[in-house]
Amino acid sequence: MLYVKTLILPTSPWVILRGRPSEASGQELNGRVIIRLVRSLKVKRVTIAFKPIESNKFMLWKSQDIVTSRQNPIIKELFLTNDTYSGYSVWNPNENDTHEFPFSFAIPGHIHESVSTEFGQIGYELKVTIHTCGFGINTWTQSLPIPVYRVPKEGSSWDFALADSLRMRAEWLGAVELEVLSDSVSVTAKSKINVRAVIRPLQKNEMLVDIGLRLYERTKVKSSLDRFGDPIKSERLICQSHMRTDDPEGELNVLPLRHEYCFDLDLCIPQAFSDIQYDTDTSHLSIKHELVFTATVLDKSQNPHYLRISSPI
Repeated sequence: MLYVKTLILPTSPWVILRGRPSEASGQELNGRVIIRLVRSLKVKRVTIAFKPIESNKFMLWKSQDIVTSRQNPIIKELFLTNDTYSGYSVWNPNENDTHEFPFSFAIPGHIHESVSTEFGQIGYELKVTIHTCGFGINTWTQSLPIPVYRVPKEGSSWDFALADSLRMRAEWLGAVELEVLSDSVSVTAKSKINVRAVIRPLQKNEMLVDIGLRLYERTKVKSSLDRFGDPIKSERLICQSHMRTDDPEGELNVLPLRHEYCFDLDLCIPQAFSDIQYDTDTSHLSIKHELVFTATVLDKSQNPHYLRISSPI
């Protein structure tokens, strides 16, 4: 804004809904708006709205469950002139004076959580609008994105399920056993997954070349079909970790599997909504994640075998 500086200061930068849409209660979103002027303005009224962010991709808005859970704008009046004769109030700039207005919204618990995919976006923002009188621009706006995400309701079956530890186990041709262990089956944005991989030889003469850990995100838009009549899908790699398993004695660039070996791997989870999405599963949209552990093993004839074990997370 050329003549107006507007700050939107919510008490929380996001909205957390606790429980599934059918059980989550509404949440309060409070804060204040600060307006500073560079020149005088004739102000009629000031409003703030909690509203969906418009998207130029509409695949996510075709299903009835998305439309039903879409939140219509909630508009609050911050200022309304009491000058009935002119229809406006004159605000003059003053370095030591600001116009400050508190706001409060009751965010319904049933709305769809924020999602940002290649097929479209479901997002929300706070938008302040200043309505003025005069020539030229008569509406000044300022917006602030507000992510909405959903977590389990405390004590629910969903909450207990996410508290479980992760264990994956597989055996390859009776020669090598793989086991992957982690403290939790759930992760959050900007956190770290700590995984311990155990490699057990069941036969002699096998060698380990490398191991890796990857986190994939899979999106399915169930109500939009491709040219073959199947739901539109996408898969992308979120993050990965790779380790070469050289001989500790330095004689080989592979690791002879003479006994059990343990390896610790980490994955750093990126920022939510921009780099990774939270899990969701509705009749229209599904976003899920899979943790994949890989190992490259050489048999006694030096032939490579690419082993893979995975689990939802």
